[in-house]
Amino acid sequence: MDTMESTSKKRMRRGQIERAILSTLAVAGVGLVAMAAPNALQLLKYADPDWMIKRDPKQRIREAANRLKKKGLVEFVREHGRVHLRITEKGRRRFGTLVSFGPLPRPKRWDGKWRLVIFDIPEKRHGLRARARGIVAGFGFVRLQDSVWAYPYDCEEAVALLKAELHIRKDLLYIIADAIEYDVPLRKEFGLPLE
Repeated sequence: MDTMESTSKKRMRRGQIERAILSTLAVAGVGLVAMAAPNALQLLKYADPDWMIKRDPKQRIREAANRLKKKGLVEFVREHGRVHLRITEKGRRRFGTLVSFGPLPRPKRWDGKWRLVIFDIPEKRHGLRARARGIVAGFGFVRLQDSVWAYPYDCEEAVALLKAELHIRKDLLYIIADAIEYDVPLRKEFGLPLE
């Protein structure tokens, strides 16, 4: 069980670094960031609070950039003797989809897992809670209970961007579940096999 947890955490950290890089490139206007820039290391602070005690942060950024390149979301460009990252059109589309807070794209096949979003935003922040509820519903989640929402497809990137946009971390949690008791209504709602 410990290896599953550590693998899951590693995958999550990788995704956070990739999203931070992609977001920085998309917001940078020109969409070009030097890989050796000192500020590039600042990305890791937002992706992983314990980044300074982990292995070489520059190496982690390079690995994340290579993963984004393999996905076709960024490209490496050599200018003035330095290597830069540039966001591709595919990367811009991916970033635009994630920040628009509209319905999420649905893959053709379901992996059999449920994605749950639960939040516990205090009453004094009821405006924020209502906004989070509206965005989650806009993504296509179905409400299970007041602050528990379900979705059948991978949406970790969208939820991470939602948390960043609303500046909420621990108040909103993303859970991947193998099963939900009595999920027939959910399966019908999403057009999934009833098994």
